[in-house]
Amino acid sequence: MWYSLKLYIVLVSLGFPNWVYPLKIKNYFDLDLRLMTQLKSYSEDLQSQISVLSRYIEDRRAKLAEVGNDRERYLSNPLNSFSLLHHLHFDWKSWRSLMEQPMAEEQIEEIQGMLTLTPKKDEFMDSLKAAKDFHDKQTDNFDKNNKKFQFSPLESLEIAQFVYDQENYEQAEDWLSRTLKGYKEMNPQQKELYDVLSPVSENQVQDLYEKVLEIRKGVV
Repeated sequence: MWYSLKLYIVLVSLGFPNWVYPLKIKNYFDLDLRLMTQLKSYSEDLQSQISVLSRYIEDRRAKLAEVGNDRERYLSNPLNSFSLLHHLHFDWKSWRSLMEQPMAEEQIEEIQGMLTLTPKKDEFMDSLKAAKDFHDKQTDNFDKNNKKFQFSPLESLEIAQFVYDQENYEQAEDWLSRTLKGYKEMNPQQKELYDVLSPVSENQVQDLYEKVLEIRKGVV
C-alpha cells in the first residue's frame, strides 16, 4: 500500500506540473488530525452536558407519568402540587444558567487558531484542478478490473461548480448527476451529517442540474 501511495504521488507530480506533492500536504494531514482531536474533546464536553439533561428529563417524565389520567386528584394532594411548583419555580432557572454558560472554550479557541493554517483559495483550486484532470485521465484509461475513485457528493458538487463556472455544461451535468446520485445513496445518519457540512441543499443542486439541462438543450 505504501508503495502504491508513493507511486501515486510520483504520477501526480509528473502528470501535473502545477501540482507537485508538497510538504505542506503532510502538514494539512496533521492539521486534520488535530481538528479531529479538538472536535472529539468538544463532543465529550457536549455529551457530558447532554447526559445530565437526559437524566433530568427521564426523572421528570417518570414523575409526571405517576399522575395518570386523573390530574385533579393527583394535584389536589398538597405534596404533589408543591413538588410540581417547586420544579417550575427553581429548575428552569438552573437550566437556563447552565445553557448560558460558555462551553468548551479551550477547544473553540484552539480550532479558531487552526483556521489560519487551513488551505488558501489558490491552493485549494490548484488541488481541485489537479484532481479533476487526474480523474479524467484515469477515466479515459480505465481498466475494468480496477475500482474507480469515488468522490463524496460534496466533492462532486465542488467540481460541478468549477466546470459550470467555466461554462463546460456537459461535464457540469455529469458531476451534478454524480452529486445527486451520491445524495440518494446516503443513509439517514450520513444525510444528517451532510446537512451540516453542505453549503447548499439537495433541492438547490437539483435546480442547478435542471438549469444545466436547459442550457445544454439550447447549446447542443
